[in-house]
Formats: sequence, structure tokens, C-alpha cells
Amino acid sequence: MGTRRRLILGTALALLAWVSGCGSCTRKQDDAPAPAPPDKLAANEVVEGKERAFGLPLPRAARVNVRFDTTVHVVLAIEREDVAAFVRARVNDGSVVVGPSITTLANVVPRLDPARVLTVEVRSVKLADGTRSEMVVRDVTPLAPEPGLTNEQRWQKAGLTSQGKVSDPSHLQ
Repeated sequence: MGTRRRLILGTALALLAWVSGCGSCTRKQDDAPAPAPPDKLAANEVVEGKERAFGLPLPRAARVNVRFDTTVHVVLAIEREDVAAFVRARVNDGSVVVGPSITTLANVVPRLDPARVLTVEVRSVKLADGTRSEMVVRDVTPLAPEPGLTNEQRWQKAGLTSQGKVSDPSHLQ
């Protein structure tokens, strides 16, 4: 067999392998998977951010103004009702009181930190910088009693008698 014949035969075999292999790779338009729809937020849905206040996630659009030992003050460019709904979805227990300009979520437990008890107040505000609401998160977790004390000693430490009366009225100031 000549060199030219071998070259033509080798090329034909390679072309045949390529055509038969690629033929199974092609899909009909009907078989193609539908493209995934883009992830869109529902109307008035608030996105969770990375910041936390005592185990409570804050919205991505939140700006923490100040943090104290038991209080965090936050301002948001989100309406009060949407912020309150955001908080309700991330807490358990407690009670909700909705007023004309303030929503209070009292004695709620954040799902990410069930050892804490919080009170969250969400107020409506309208400021020129786009702020629409402010939120105050208070840690109202009861302090654990000091171990090893009797009830009598606890009352004395608080400055009271075991009947709940002031033990020394001159030290009321």
C-alpha cells in the first residue's frame, strides 16, 4: 500500500470516528434543558446580611449606628412593616404589638441564639438620607442567679429583707 493510500485511509477513519462520536453528542432543541430562571426577590422581601445583634440577623441594608452592652441601634432604608416581618421570620416565642408608628416584638428568642431573650422596637422615620425606619434591639436575657447563695442571702445582697422590704432606709440614694 502506498503512502498516499495510507494517508487517505487514515484520514477517512479519523473523520468517520469523529462524525460517529459527535453525532451522539448533539441534542435536539426539544431535549435541551430549560435555562434556570434568575433568582428574584419577592415583593418587599428583605435580604439577610452578615451583621448580627445578639444572635439576630440584621438586613443587608441595615446600618448599625451604635452598639452598647445590651442595646444595638440600627437605621434602615426599608419600611417598618417589612423590617418587622423580617424580624418575625427569624425569632420564636414572645409577643408582637403593632402601633401606628412603632412595632414592638417583646421577649422574642432569636433562632440562631436560643439562649437569649430580646425586645425589638421598629419605628417609622422619614429622613432626607433615605432612612425609613430605625430598630432598637435590646438584650433582656435574665441574669443567671449567683450559685451557692440561699434565698435569704440573695435578698440581703439586693438590700432587702426576706419579706421584700428595704433593710436600711438610709441607703435609698
